[in-house]
Amino acid sequence: MIKNLAIWFSIIIGGIILFIITQIPFQMGLFGGYEGFGLTIIGLLQALLVIPLLYIGLRSLKMSFRKIGVTTQNWKRDSLLGAAVAIGWAIVQFIWIIPSTGGASRDDISEILVMLDTNWVNILWYLPLGIIGGGIVEELYNRGFFIGALAGIFNDSKVVLYIAAAFSILFFAAGHLPGDLVEWIDLLVPSTAYTVLYLYTKRLTASMVAHGLWNTLVVIIVTIIYS
Repeated sequence: MIKNLAIWFSIIIGGIILFIITQIPFQMGLFGGYEGFGLTIIGLLQALLVIPLLYIGLRSLKMSFRKIGVTTQNWKRDSLLGAAVAIGWAIVQFIWIIPSTGGASRDDISEILVMLDTNWVNILWYLPLGIIGGGIVEELYNRGFFIGALAGIFNDSKVVLYIAAAFSILFFAAGHLPGDLVEWIDLLVPSTAYTVLYLYTKRLTASMVAHGLWNTLVVIIVTIIYS
């Protein structure tokens, strides 16, 4: 038990490090900066580095990706469920929350506009980061491994499952470095939604679709409304 917990913890720490080192150089302006083709590179690097790390962790724990929710079972229904959540959250955000909390003057909206430079081509460069890095890799890490693998160590205990889920929600939000209460809400709501989808379906498809689609919708809608 202690050995397995140490493995789980080391993979979580290793994942944090990999997410950081795949972004910081670009955010510092190296390799073309945090824009354009650099965004695609970040998304691909996260997949190439984090997924093998998770594989090593799962093998060490005598688990598989299927154990943590990677399956094509009921993928159509799960995809529709995830899409509905993403679209619903987008409607709430762009009709109510964002206009009520500063609109284009919000730091996150300004950062998106700078990142995309009001250029539609840059949205295409961003999609691998938003869909692969966010929708796939972050869900494998934050929901699948964080919750599923930890619960698996304790023989799928419901108590551990829900405790891990609660910590996963906070862990995901904190990892995106919210600067104020509004940003915390903007992160905690979708983090909770992705986690509920994972717990409800017992699969990652719905949360992956919701996360990836939200990341896609936000850059498109911000560009249309605020550029």
